[in-house]
Amino acid sequence: MHFVVMVMLLPALMMAGSECRSSCRLTNISITVESEECGSCITIDTTACAGLCKTQESVYRSPLMLSYQNTCNFREWTYETYEFKGCPARADSVFTYPVALSCECSKCNSDITDCGALSQQTLSCNAH
Repeated sequence: MHFVVMVMLLPALMMAGSECRSSCRLTNISITVESEECGSCITIDTTACAGLCKTQESVYRSPLMLSYQNTCNFREWTYETYEFKGCPARADSVFTYPVALSCECSKCNSDITDCGALSQQTLSCNAH
């Protein structure tokens, strides 16, 4: 009886194991945006990519061979816009932000992405 249960659980355990190995996926985040010109502060809910990607580090680093780590990046994205209300004339009242549609493990492209570590500290409009 134990053997039958283990055989039935094996596919579920294998799927769970693969999920743990590559957990780069969409996640909900909040962005706090303050407009000093408009005198307001808002929190925008959007999606981003987060998680772990499989990486390997060579024992020997050759100066002739480039080395990089895969990171969890946007595969597809779109942009949405928020317009601050009650702004004075000539004030920049529009804030445009990315919305991730899908994610992938790939080399971080520093031409379009800040490849540094993100702060885990939650910011609010009152934290100056």
